[in-house]
Amino acid sequence: MAGQHLPVPRLEGVSQEHFVQHLYPQRKPVVLEGIDLGTCTSKWTVEYLSQVGGRKEVKIHVAAVPQMDFISKNFVYRTLPFDKLVQRAAEEKHKEFFISEDEKYYLRSLGEDPRKDVADIRKQFPLLEEDIKFPKFFKEEQFFSSVFRISSPGLQLWTHYDVCYTDEKPKLL
Repeated sequence: MAGQHLPVPRLEGVSQEHFVQHLYPQRKPVVLEGIDLGTCTSKWTVEYLSQVGGRKEVKIHVAAVPQMDFISKNFVYRTLPFDKLVQRAAEEKHKEFFISEDEKYYLRSLGEDPRKDVADIRKQFPLLEEDIKFPKFFKEEQFFSSVFRISSPGLQLWTHYDVCYTDEKPKLL
């Protein structure tokens, strides 16, 4: 499997019925295009996110290089107000920085209690929720999480594996 590239189909205008009956049961990756995600796709500029997202403190990864590597841990964890993160993540050179003037930033939103709560943009960033339209492909009780991510341009994240347990057998995803 190493080095093997598998094509991921791109589909446009998929209905909820088609998704539930044909795509979801296959449990394979697919890119859905033409889905109405709300005004977030046009409204979310650096200025808008900085203003509406507010000054809530967020925990972020900061790296001196654009290739973040979880194995060598070539990054540090820091805390910034959300509006400052958005502004810094959009800059190429920083006047204020932790490591270097060209450091890279990465936010992966977490629940209020990261050990217990799942990430849900509707709870962690409620003022941004009204801009997002989640496709109604699942029942509300099936909705698990919505991870909000922001990164500096050109940032590359490590490949990682998630382990899940199905029928009490661990599987790598």
